[in-house]
Amino acid sequence: MRSLRFALFEHLFLNLAAALGVCQALLWQWATVVVAGGEGLSAGGLALLAALLVAVNALAVHPVRRRIRRRDAAGRLARLYVDAGVSTLLLGATLAVVGGAAVLLAGLLGAVGAAPGLASQIFHAASGGGVALVAAALAWGFTGGQARVERTRVRLPVPGLAPELAGLRVVQASDLHIGNRLDGRRLERMVDRINAQEPDIVVLTGDLFDFDPACVEDGARRLGRLRARCGVYAILGNHDIRTGAEIVARGLARFAPGLRLLRDEIVRLPLPAPLYLAGSEDPGNDWSARGMELPSLQRLADARASDGPTLLLIHRPELFGQAARLGFPIAIAGHTHGGQLALPTPGGHWNLARIVTPMTRGLFRRGDSVMYVNRGLGVGGPALRINCPREIATLELVPQRTRANQERAQGAAGPARRGLR
Repeated sequence: MRSLRFALFEHLFLNLAAALGVCQALLWQWATVVVAGGEGLSAGGLALLAALLVAVNALAVHPVRRRIRRRDAAGRLARLYVDAGVSTLLLGATLAVVGGAAVLLAGLLGAVGAAPGLASQIFHAASGGGVALVAAALAWGFTGGQARVERTRVRLPVPGLAPELAGLRVVQASDLHIGNRLDGRRLERMVDRINAQEPDIVVLTGDLFDFDPACVEDGARRLGRLRARCGVYAILGNHDIRTGAEIVARGLARFAPGLRLLRDEIVRLPLPAPLYLAGSEDPGNDWSARGMELPSLQRLADARASDGPTLLLIHRPELFGQAARLGFPIAIAGHTHGGQLALPTPGGHWNLARIVTPMTRGLFRRGDSVMYVNRGLGVGGPALRINCPREIATLELVPQRTRANQERAQGAAGPARRGLR
């Protein structure tokens, strides 16, 4: 299974190009037969068309990836190609699902004497509705869906948190992917939204940048406008590593000096009682890996102080198993974008990111440890979000209630909260 996942994701763009060619052929056949009422291609002709389209898309992969970050006409054309390609993949997948369901239903009905050709009739009747529904979802996802920014508020009980720190507000943003349709004034507006939460601490959990080193200076300058009473902290994600870890680190140090980049290190936060923040740097390879563990996380655990709790910043949720085993009470993660495309199920947990991890968004618990996974402020690939708005999360820290500290917390929380403000 691991080798299959590696083969799928190691050559992801070529695999997507192949799938796109097949979906383009399916849509051509559907439009010709179902919509236009024509004869369509024979099985051999359809296979030949699909093979030709696969080859064309495979040849387009490298030129598109080189040009997609440019601000000229070639860049706009490359982005249009990606947006159209993703839409075609989803529409083609819809036809495949409807076709499979039609064959299955016709087989069941055929067993009780239904007429031959029923599968074709069912497909003709249902495919139009399926395509229209997905097309409407795509239209929303490229417009209002991807423009929404949701402000999430979560209370996190922290074992060992001093009562005078009750109500501390940690504002998390993640996965900005600066350079991929989030830069300039739009990035400034996102920074303003974060500052508007009046954070005590701001944390950025990786993938600040996408792939382009040319975006680092301007992006870092705008990130330098982030403000928090007790500091702004960040870690590097896998896309930052691909952009160039040292390029990103130098850019932040020079153009956003108020932002502290944690590179496998722990800092004590400037607060009236001990509270620590640890930041684990992403290794940058095999972004789809499950069950990942890092030696650096063990070193961070060994370096923790004993006089207060340590919050852990990680990029990938898959590190939560190791973090929980090492005794970190709180982990704060990103990476998944919440899937970007999610079915309208409770919590939106059925989404594309489940290919990578079952921990795609929201709160997760293992033993005494809790992790929050942010849906991100940017996008991967097209600016498309369905049932998965961008997110700024405010994590309010409170002492974990025990018989020993409950009375003390009730008495001290009010004055402490005013002190933090």
